[in-house]
Amino acid sequence: MDELVRGLISNNYLITPPAYFLLSEHYNKDFALPELIKFAKTRGTFVIDQITAEEFLKSKGIISQPNHLEKFLFVEKSEKAEGITEEAEQRALETSGTVGAVETATEIVEESVEESSKTSTISEETEVVEKAQVLEEIGEEESLEIPEGVPPELEEPIEAPQEEIIENFESESSEEENGEDGEVERKIIFEEYGVPIVAEEEEIPEEKKTYSVYADFKVTPKEGFEFIARSIESKYNIKFDVRNVKVTPPKARSSTTKEGEIIVKVYENYFKSRLKKMRKILRENPEVSGVIDIGKLSYINPEGDITIIGLVNSKRETRNGYMFEVEDNSGIMKVFIGRDREDYKKAFEIMPDSVVAFRGRYSKRGIFFADRIYLPDVPLYKKEKPPLEEKVYAALISDIHVGSDKFCEKAFMKFIEWLNGHVNSKAEEEIVSRIKYLIIAGDVVDGIGIYPGQYNELSIPDIFDQYEALANLLSNVPDHITMFIGPGNHDAARMALPQPEFYRDYAKPLYELKNAVIISNPAVIDLHGREFLIVHGRGIEDVVSYVPNMSHHQPVKPMVELLKLRHVAPTFGGKVPIAPDSEDLLVIESVPDLVQMGHVHVLDYQIYRGVFLINSGTWQAQTEFQKMVNIVPTPAKVPIIDVETAKLRMIVDFTKWCDV
Repeated sequence: MDELVRGLISNNYLITPPAYFLLSEHYNKDFALPELIKFAKTRGTFVIDQITAEEFLKSKGIISQPNHLEKFLFVEKSEKAEGITEEAEQRALETSGTVGAVETATEIVEESVEESSKTSTISEETEVVEKAQVLEEIGEEESLEIPEGVPPELEEPIEAPQEEIIENFESESSEEENGEDGEVERKIIFEEYGVPIVAEEEEIPEEKKTYSVYADFKVTPKEGFEFIARSIESKYNIKFDVRNVKVTPPKARSSTTKEGEIIVKVYENYFKSRLKKMRKILRENPEVSGVIDIGKLSYINPEGDITIIGLVNSKRETRNGYMFEVEDNSGIMKVFIGRDREDYKKAFEIMPDSVVAFRGRYSKRGIFFADRIYLPDVPLYKKEKPPLEEKVYAALISDIHVGSDKFCEKAFMKFIEWLNGHVNSKAEEEIVSRIKYLIIAGDVVDGIGIYPGQYNELSIPDIFDQYEALANLLSNVPDHITMFIGPGNHDAARMALPQPEFYRDYAKPLYELKNAVIISNPAVIDLHGREFLIVHGRGIEDVVSYVPNMSHHQPVKPMVELLKLRHVAPTFGGKVPIAPDSEDLLVIESVPDLVQMGHVHVLDYQIYRGVFLINSGTWQAQTEFQKMVNIVPTPAKVPIIDVETAKLRMIVDFTKWCDV
């Protein structure tokens, strides 16, 4: 199936063959699929026919004038001209009076059109002469103007009766469309040769936009304000981005491969990749020693304490403790830890599909009795990094949700003005002058169709306009500030993690911002030698579901649990959709200096083993959905980070302008 047809069908649109031949030669060259869908949506139709295709190409400037109306007029005139017979002439001559003759001729012609399929038609030359004679007989002196599109041989004054017929036809059509009060009630749809086939209600014209995309919002830097950050060299490096990783899909072994084998292979490679990366992290812990593969335990039958590392397939609580099913590349084993053991509480922190190490004794009954549990975790000690020559700051935000009727637009505009030097105190002046980076961790727009009933909560109901509105706002950020912008689950991007980037067809205005750097979710940014792990934070949902005493009200606690497991979203098949790539790209392989997440709309932060974790809040006031799930957001608060220490410098509060 052609790419254009397949794309339309997947979006619940149909296309007719004539429209396909018109559009196919220009597809992916002069226009993209979202543009065509948006045009069809404005026309209120799900069928892309020839007329719609021509109007779309005209709107794009690809063709100068749609020709379907010309074609209709010409064909109608030709058919009606052929329908004039000798009987029409005779009956017209017998009629007294010019007006009556014309009306009678018109009625006869309409009857003759129906009978013309049963009788042979006369030649064009004879027909034209006969029509001239009719005019002479009934005393008609004036000829009507010939419309465009009529062949040269018919462009003679003696064609007046034919034009009168067309005019009469059009007036009948207009009477049929207009009710007694003159309002348009229905329209006639014509086939390729002008034959009416359907009468349906007239489409209601699209209402003009009543919402703003902030095109008129312009902010200039405060006159006389000294931006020290302008003189500070920008030192950043995208250390990890999903788009830079080349993933090779598995291939079938032969033509006799069983159906579904490739799919199984993809999942197998994904978890093998995770196990390999996690084993490397765990082995860096000096306490994790004497590691033996699970498959070797049955015939080695070791005595004393040993260690196994595996992927936790399942866990269940028993009367005396926890029972796990653990798997590695060599086999599967049941692992039990009793309530009386020192590390029993760590069992609560283990999520399905996470990789951990167990130390204990192997029983001949085929069960491993664990005394200790080792999570991948973060090392206790961290190497100090050299200080920077100049103080430089970064502002961290997320979950802007432009397009929502709960978007705190006034507060966000005040934030943009603040970045341009419009401050209220000397302390703020010192901070703003040194802000060099702005990091936005996903959900930059509210999106379309994310949850049931969302349309009623949108102030900008068009995804293209949402990104245009965001770009118009961010275009006012001073050009010396580098913006890093990543996607979230509300954005026009792949829903499954990891998310490589925004779809360019939708978020094109963001890519055109001069000082913007588009990143993936997750991504690692090196700022002046400090590693910032930027994640939207959907993995928090699974932690809240599986680990006791976790909630969305304190999102930094689930963030700590994810850091302990060294994974952004460890549970496969939970609330978070994960793409089964051949390599697990969600493992936190190197320990960052700072972890930023969003998603839950609550500002919260904590230091764990030298790593600063922060959830950067939101710019959206409480929605109806959040009221149902009892989430109280903390909108319009901006944490400012000292890049040198990767710690919080201050929080700037714009809440008083969030009055939605």
